[in-house]
Amino acid sequence: MTGTVPPVAAETDPLERIARTFALSQAELGQLFGVDGEAIKLWRTDGVPAQSQRKVEELLAVCDLLERKLKPGRIPQISRRPAAAYGGRTMLEMISDDEHHELLASTRNAFDWSRLAG
Repeated sequence: MTGTVPPVAAETDPLERIARTFALSQAELGQLFGVDGEAIKLWRTDGVPAQSQRKVEELLAVCDLLERKLKPGRIPQISRRPAAAYGGRTMLEMISDDEHHELLASTRNAFDWSRLAG
């Protein structure tokens, strides 16, 4: 196991988890939050600003759902594919447009199998 990062260590940085899940560069991660890559670098050392914390929390919830329901490696593809459920946009475009709350609700609905049983 030499050279591997323990799962707990990987989860200590929520921005790293979001970047890893969606396969984003630091600059792309910054675009999701409307800042540049340098700001993301500062956030990683100084903490996420209060006005962006809810967005981070909701994106982590989206990551949780996608990681539990999809095969590893599929999330980056899916997040970049336009979908009718998102008005012809991608998941990443919704996040960039500050519609992360709507994305979370839509993602929850997509995996709510109980709706299909009724």
